Amino acid sequence: MPREIVSAPQLYAILDREFRKRKVPECNSCRVPLPFFRAPADDVSANWYIGTPSVCPHHCQAIIAEVLANLWSQYNLEPAEAEDA
Repeated sequence: MPREIVSAPQLYAILDREFRKRKVPECNSCRVPLPFFRAPADDVSANWYIGTPSVCPHHCQAIIAEVLANLWSQYNLEPAEAEDA
């Protein structure tokens, strides 16, 4: 299945929405790091990545990793965003 092409702000909104659905209500400080372009390692990898999330006592970093694992195969950054990076 081809990846949907989205802008960096759209991708961030998707990542943030999915993270907020899964995070524990007790954590009010964690946020998904902003996505940025990176050349894909191979033909099946996405062309984006995020920075390293903070370590959290509520294990939000694991939730963020799960969100990424689910969405990497669904989205790519649009070419204009890639050229600006």
